[in-house]
Amino acid sequence: MTPIQIVFLLASLCFRASATKHPCTYKEKIYQDGQTFIDVYSECKCDDGKVTCSQRVYPKNPCTYKEKIYQDGQTFIDVYSECTCNDGQVTCSQRAYPKNPCTYKGNNYQDGQTFIDVYSECKCDDGKVTCSQRVYPKNPCTYKGNNYQDGQTFIDVYSECKCDDGQVTCFQRVYPKNPCTYKGNNYQDGQTFIDVYSECKCDDGKVKCSQRVYPKNPCTYKGNNYQDGQTFIDVYSECKCNDGQVTCSQRAYPNCKCDNEKATCSQRVCPIANQPPTNPPPTPLPTTCPCPDTHCCRVVWRYGGKKRTSCCPQCRFTQDTWGSDCVHI
Repeated sequence: MTPIQIVFLLASLCFRASATKHPCTYKEKIYQDGQTFIDVYSECKCDDGKVTCSQRVYPKNPCTYKEKIYQDGQTFIDVYSECTCNDGQVTCSQRAYPKNPCTYKGNNYQDGQTFIDVYSECKCDDGKVTCSQRVYPKNPCTYKGNNYQDGQTFIDVYSECKCDDGQVTCFQRVYPKNPCTYKGNNYQDGQTFIDVYSECKCDDGKVKCSQRVYPKNPCTYKGNNYQDGQTFIDVYSECKCNDGQVTCSQRAYPNCKCDNEKATCSQRVCPIANQPPTNPPPTPLPTTCPCPDTHCCRVVWRYGGKKRTSCCPQCRFTQDTWGSDCVHI
């Protein structure tokens, strides 16, 4: 055998070795090259000793709807609905009907079409025409040789101006007010602050202060609480709460007199409690009253804390019990 023949023989053997593809081993099973097989939910293939798998494609289910069978993906009409079969489930939606055209002043318009009618802008909506007033572009302005678009604002020295459909309107510019510096502290315009006993405010760079108004204190008197300014009765005194201090003054009681079968009353001050009487002891009350009108005497007894209904014929001032009760008899 010549050297050339030997070379050709070796090349042929190498070609045959490379052309032979290998089988596959997968989960302890042997598969030939090109063989396909199922692995649970996957479809696999042996490719020259290597196994490649992909998810299995299952056929989708048909649908049964109102005793009719439809294939997966098939669409059909059910009265006013358009339905689709999707893997055994039917889904329906309302059918979209073509909307009607419009006829307006002898002209025909398609649904959704807009058109102009003199000063109105109209639209065809499913056979009905709706119109609204046309919006015209507003005019620009010319002011001191300058042109401005509608709605544009500009500054004219101390005024702020605006172009409004060809007309310029101006008003005085609003300048930001100045802050204040007070005792080394900075305050914004309108800001209020406390300075010891004063309440101060920054007003465009100037600080204005006024005396602080403190809330007045309530009062506690004989175990009871009273608000500032509140008045109350303490036995024979009329008292008032004034910023935590209670001041009392002697109460004025009616003084009655019976004259010519008529009772008249005037104000008389009751003696201060716990002081000895200055008048003689009271005389016994009469069993009958010479005065026809007993209202005055009853008022006197009521002020004195008495429950009796007798009147006071003599109407002279005295003290019933030492320092504890004041009556008229």
